Amino acid sequence: MYTPLQYQVSEYDCVPTALINAVSCLFKRKEVPPMVIRHIYLYCMDTVGRNARFGIGGTSKYAVRLVGNWLESYKFKTFSVRTVFLEKAAVRLDSDGPIQACLDEGGVVLCNIRLTQKEEHYIMITKIEDDWVYAFDSYFRTSVRGMKGHVRILESVDGRSPNLKIRLSWLDQPDCRRFCLGPLAQREALLMWRMT
Repeated sequence: MYTPLQYQVSEYDCVPTALINAVSCLFKRKEVPPMVIRHIYLYCMDTVGRNARFGIGGTSKYAVRLVGNWLESYKFKTFSVRTVFLEKAAVRLDSDGPIQACLDEGGVVLCNIRLTQKEEHYIMITKIEDDWVYAFDSYFRTSVRGMKGHVRILESVDGRSPNLKIRLSWLDQPDCRRFCLGPLAQREALLMWRMT
């Protein structure tokens, strides 16, 4: 049995929630070892804010890379994944790039996007089709204003389908508009596949 995808419980846990959702997409519930869930939450939300408050800045790219490396090295019964961490110019959405190849091979892509000039957010991309990027956004929202049709909220009727679609040309912008990948120097993504 595959489990429904989850939403964040705070303003800061988009990365661990996206990782849990990626595992839920790739594996049935009985195939997911508890050690995987434990390590995702152990490594994430590692930033330190004012007054030494952990997690206020969410999860660093170093932690995303660390979790990806750990997940790839951990094998248990049918649980085995391949991960690739991309950054900077390697995070591209063209049809012959690594992100499209991952999706074509049945994988998912955890991608860091810009919500504002200073605010970043991870979503899970599941498909690119007809000039649209389909994703599951773990931040529960009922509408997106001011996007002129470039970003649309979808109803996820089964709890596992995409709840967000972004026009490909909009998402792949280097400037700091909302719901875009942003400047090349700040881009990051984690590709995940199930290994057989």
